[in-house]
Amino acid sequence: MSEINSKRKTGICKLKLTNFRCYSSLFLEVETSSPVILTGNNGSGKTNMLEALSFLVPGRGLRHARFSDVAMHHSEIVLGQEDNISRFPSSWGVSAKVISPLGEFDIGTGCEGGKEGLERRQVRINGQVAKSQSELGDIMSAVWLTPAMDRIFCGEATQRRRFLDRLVQAFDSGHAGRTTAYSNAYKQWGRLLREGCKDAVWLRALENTMSEYGVAVAAARRDLILRLQPFLLEGGGEFPRAEVSLSGDLENLLGEEPALTVEDRFRERLERSRKIFADGGYISGPHQTDLEVMHEKGIRASLCSTGEQKALLVSIIIAHSKAQIRDRGVAPVMLLDEVTAHLDKKRRGALFSILVDLNSQVWLTGTDIGSFSSLCGLGQFFDIDNAEVTAAVA
Repeated sequence: MSEINSKRKTGICKLKLTNFRCYSSLFLEVETSSPVILTGNNGSGKTNMLEALSFLVPGRGLRHARFSDVAMHHSEIVLGQEDNISRFPSSWGVSAKVISPLGEFDIGTGCEGGKEGLERRQVRINGQVAKSQSELGDIMSAVWLTPAMDRIFCGEATQRRRFLDRLVQAFDSGHAGRTTAYSNAYKQWGRLLREGCKDAVWLRALENTMSEYGVAVAAARRDLILRLQPFLLEGGGEFPRAEVSLSGDLENLLGEEPALTVEDRFRERLERSRKIFADGGYISGPHQTDLEVMHEKGIRASLCSTGEQKALLVSIIIAHSKAQIRDRGVAPVMLLDEVTAHLDKKRRGALFSILVDLNSQVWLTGTDIGSFSSLCGLGQFFDIDNAEVTAAVA
């Protein structure tokens, strides 16, 4: 495999936060040419800043939080009258200047105050209201690792699907919309059946939606695995080679038959399963797909040590970045929260070397500045203390 590197870079050069988590107001300016390292004590606001950055792409951010939850906790507006008073956080906003191969973009996103407004996210690009969040994905993509993901291979399949879909989203900005459309139709179909609905026309319309979007979601996930495979098998020096696959009926069928045929089969299965589902049963589909990962030693990821599981995660995001450079010509922005945890000194050094070589804008956090010693002279260091950000010397 030829060396992967790109001079085309996407990065955030200016960031402004308003009423976001612990930040009442923040303005930060950085260079896109070198890693950004944020250090500070636990609870100082490091992860909150990465979460804000994660809202510059489609979705609910690296914590998968409700939009109302990211507003600054002590900033409230009061709605109601007399003794029937409700308190809600005020509006929040994240804005940034993004430099990409397509040009420079001023991105703004956030929610208005009030209970209803805080669950309706708005996006503006160069001052114009975007039709949907998916337009953000056409400007930049981002991938992240957080401490909550360190044991993702041992947790619920939902976590792995979310991780998988985030990786897919980087290649296909419409993927999130299709997963949402499938999920909404599936929930409505299930609710109607459990309530005893016999309206065949209504049910068939939902089954058509589920089969169309469900197969599209499965195909996109399968395509991602094919994109990653060469780089995963190549390995990353100190990081293990990984074998990844999908456990899902639709994904398996797509390897044998055309998508339209798989749609027909899924639609027929849904119709046959109405009574079973109404009686409390379940059906298989993209809502149950799982990401399976094997260590190069032939051990399932879930059975590996904590350190090896972290190394496998790193291998996957490195492969993902290389695949993006190959297929899109530009690497994603990488948000790595406490990434040095569970990595020994040798692997930390290898990771930083790989990140610099990828030419991706990388944001890293940690409590110990010494963990990033090999980035001295290569990165931009900032100290965060109680939501106050100052330049630091490594």
